[in-house]
Amino acid sequence: MALIAALALAGCDLFEPGTSENAEPGERSVAPAPDSAFRHSQSEDLSGFYTPVGETGEGEGRLLLVFIGQPADFEAWEKGPREGGFAPILLEFAGGERVLPDRYEVTDERVRFSGTSEDLGRVTLEARLDGGALALARRNLGTDEEPAMEGTVTVGGRTHGGVKFAWSMGGG
Repeated sequence: MALIAALALAGCDLFEPGTSENAEPGERSVAPAPDSAFRHSQSEDLSGFYTPVGETGEGEGRLLLVFIGQPADFEAWEKGPREGGFAPILLEFAGGERVLPDRYEVTDERVRFSGTSEDLGRVTLEARLDGGALALARRNLGTDEEPAMEGTVTVGGRTHGGVKFAWSMGGG
């Protein structure tokens, strides 16, 4: 039993999560999240801009759009490095804030996103994609179609349910 406990302790990471053993004291080096934090398995092209049909949030916390990239964007992100202001899925807000993912799962039917913003706090999206509405919007270039996605957005502890998103090829 003591041997098992010693082995378990030996396997523990002695450094704080998000720090590097080569970092100066007090300096944080963010390592890419484990691969299991980022998953995609879409067989359809989901790429584009998904804009809320109605107001979602207020002030600088008003959601302007959800961007979903091409499968190649997801593959590149998942392999790393994850630098700059781009991700294969991101949320953009009225204050110009882009929230990149800490975690995501994107499939033909569902989008799950979680990220953190210094200004907005924790941001999550749990949404269901409507494949038929998305296909119609893509054929018609996004003009006056039924919402392609519907879900719940949480920004800094404030939850907005039943948010409907229209699809377009270009932002807002």
